[in-house]
Amino acid sequence: MVMALLQALALLGITTALRPPPASQRHRHVAAHAASGDGWSALERSFCVRGPVARGYGRGGKTLGVPTANLDSDALGDVLGGLDAGVYAAYCATAAAPDALEPAVVNVGYAPTFEDAPNPVKIVEAHLLDYAGADFYGEALSLALVAFQRPEMKFGGLDELKAQIAADCATAREALADGTVA
Repeated sequence: MVMALLQALALLGITTALRPPPASQRHRHVAAHAASGDGWSALERSFCVRGPVARGYGRGGKTLGVPTANLDSDALGDVLGGLDAGVYAAYCATAAAPDALEPAVVNVGYAPTFEDAPNPVKIVEAHLLDYAGADFYGEALSLALVAFQRPEMKFGGLDELKAQIAADCATAREALADGTVA
């Protein structure tokens, strides 16, 4: 339902986002995440965002081996301000296949491990877990963040970051396959 609304607004040329849950709900999901042994906790209310895919620094696919679709931070404006920086399990719909929801793992934050070029604004980087097609540059992408996995953190090097990304992908698959988040 929410994804359909976001897609309809996009047809009108409107970049959209639903505001993050109130702080009280965010703190509850972070606490639930810390207490659970699952490695993730379902959000009480999903956070949905749609925007055009922009070029990032090129580190996802080239440096880390995990291609990402980066939503255009300028188009999103300040809608990410209240959303906790971290890693989320999500569903993604592309402009080419708006009715097919793809499982994804999404980083929201500043990419602190890369000191040479940290992001000055909060960004959204989505890795579609089962996608092997062409790039989405300039196309609209809809994301529904449904489970919080972990807070954003700085790693000691690329090998440590790559290992955590692999674990994040596995955790996202588990959360989305569980059937309790949708």
